[in-house]
Amino acid sequence: MVISQYLFSIFLFFSPLQAEIEKEFQVAADLSPRLKIFRENTLQSNKNQPSRAVHLPLDLSPYHGRYIVIESKKVYYVFINSVFVFKGRGRIRLDADSLRNKYSNSIFLSLYQRKTIDDLSIKCAVLSHYDEWYNPKRPVLSFSNFILATSLILGIFFTTLFRTNPQLTLDYLNLTKLFYLRDREENQNTLRITSSVNLLFYLFCSLLASLALITALHFSPNGLSFLNYSPSSTTGEYTVQWLLLALAILSVLMAKLAFVAIVALLYGWRDVTGVQFFNFIRVLILSLALIALLSLFCFSVGITVNYFSLLKAGCILLVVGVGLLYLKLQAKTAFHSFHLFSYLCATEIFPLVILIKLILF
Repeated sequence: MVISQYLFSIFLFFSPLQAEIEKEFQVAADLSPRLKIFRENTLQSNKNQPSRAVHLPLDLSPYHGRYIVIESKKVYYVFINSVFVFKGRGRIRLDADSLRNKYSNSIFLSLYQRKTIDDLSIKCAVLSHYDEWYNPKRPVLSFSNFILATSLILGIFFTTLFRTNPQLTLDYLNLTKLFYLRDREENQNTLRITSSVNLLFYLFCSLLASLALITALHFSPNGLSFLNYSPSSTTGEYTVQWLLLALAILSVLMAKLAFVAIVALLYGWRDVTGVQFFNFIRVLILSLALIALLSLFCFSVGITVNYFSLLKAGCILLVVGVGLLYLKLQAKTAFHSFHLFSYLCATEIFPLVILIKLILF
């Protein structure tokens, strides 16, 4: 009995099966960026756009001895040359040589899911011998470090603002006051829109908006048409981009404030400027805060977030804020409805339409 067990152990040790065990799949190339979708009857780049089907024209000639690895946590359907092949889930490996022998050197691979595709990946892998001395490079964590550092900075900034100006901070974050048509408890700092305290809030809002835009651009680089984004290799480069974009946003806010003040002066409504701009900053801060909280919640529970869609939701909140501002000014003053609407068109609606055009299209 002992001898038979010994011989069986020797057989396993020298068996070809042992050689297969010492082999593993190593990713040779990521094919996910090459995935395409159909838009307007043409095959276009994916660009992280929501879709239920993606396609990959593939030449199998360079993939001799390699495998096509498809992976997703959800159920997906595989089509080759527009013909259904199989239904899969998890990780599935397709032998490139077998595909070439069955079809041809060139195939048209299509993947379909019942809902929007978000976690599906397709890679090229090679079966190679296991190397115990193989030491791959550590993944680049510069963007994660940047998010962590900027989140801490913004947290400290907000805490300082709250400790030094608690009443004004609560006024900015008071969601219910957006729906007050006659706000009789306004802080005097509300009307002093150019005070140093309010300028600090404008800076905080600019930094928060800059972080939201960079995050959306990082995960959807082709989503915003008015910004050119190039991934950085260091945390310092991301920080410089963040600060420069925040200064640009702060400049736009100051330009909007000057424009609102000039138009209000032309209409003879000097007292409207403070309430109007404070309302705009309040809606902007609340929108960015809700985006940040929703992103944090989705990250905590493992939900994939489309940051570009969150920006769209933020734009919708800004539109709602303009409607509430119209009702508030109409109830607060004796302005004629037509004059008030034309004033808001010049100072709020037209600039917001331009902003939505830049972000959404």
